[in-house]
Amino acid sequence: MWWSDPDAEIPVLTRGPTDGVGPILEGYGLSPTSGLWTDAGHTVGVARSPAGLFVGWLDVGWLASDEPFTEMRDITHLVERTAPAPLAHEIGIALAEAARSRAEHLRACERCDERFVPGQMFGAACCHSCAVRDGDTGR
Repeated sequence: MWWSDPDAEIPVLTRGPTDGVGPILEGYGLSPTSGLWTDAGHTVGVARSPAGLFVGWLDVGWLASDEPFTEMRDITHLVERTAPAPLAHEIGIALAEAARSRAEHLRACERCDERFVPGQMFGAACCHSCAVRDGDTGR
């Protein structure tokens, strides 16, 4: 089973045989990337599974100090419908909510004055890039 093997790849659908969802996601500017449908800026995403669609904003998680991974936050679950219009509307609402939530979670780096998702911050006021550049990572 994939959930008992940490090296196994989680099964995620990117396109089904009679896929009415793919064109809807493409219409919102999303494309399949590494098991997720994401926007060009990799800010929001949709994971597809047999249980439905999971929509959220994308953060960075860390397995170790040099092993980042994409982590979805504030997830909304949508059941795939046979009628595309109501589903497209629900997806649009969920994507807008995810983008709004991501914007609320951005944190400012006091060194470079850029804003980052929490997973890209090394500390409360310093982004990971500035910490690495300035040698603050303790390596």
